[in-house]
Amino acid sequence: MHYQKIFIDSLSSIINNKTYTFSIWLVIVCITTIITKLTLYIYTYKLSKKHNNLLIKANSKDHICDCFVTSANLISCLLTLVGIYIFDGIVGIGISLWMIYTYFKIFIESYHVLMDKAMDEETKNKVYSIVKEHKEIIKTNHFNSTPVGYKYQISLTIFVDGNLSTFESHDIANRLEKEI
Repeated sequence: MHYQKIFIDSLSSIINNKTYTFSIWLVIVCITTIITKLTLYIYTYKLSKKHNNLLIKANSKDHICDCFVTSANLISCLLTLVGIYIFDGIVGIGISLWMIYTYFKIFIESYHVLMDKAMDEETKNKVYSIVKEHKEIIKTNHFNSTPVGYKYQISLTIFVDGNLSTFESHDIANRLEKEI
């Protein structure tokens, strides 16, 4: 994990009072990277919202992390011009802690997807309200949702009058499926 390397290197640079040499090329590369990563962040963030996709969201967070890391490198590089070297280590430690926090949040969200907990209560309630509109459905016994892209695969057990024909009960289930 690169956050560990950043943390260790940053702590080492503070302890060992490391100095750095200014490079105009580093400034140019940092500015170009910041612009590119910020553009990618905006694009992937909007895409993740549009498709409600966790993988794209994780990618957008990675882009913004890269943007902050590169911005800190740029500031550190510019501060070497006035003899301030400790900033690089302090910011590096802060960035590594922020990255751990971000990765933890992504892990928790991914865990919920893997454990079929991805559908929020509001969406689940919308599904149940559609079910309640069908008066021929007596009760439900099982509800499971699995994210598939930006949609959900839903498994729902419904109970109908046992005197209905197989065709009639399947027709109810088919209409419900189309509505959901």
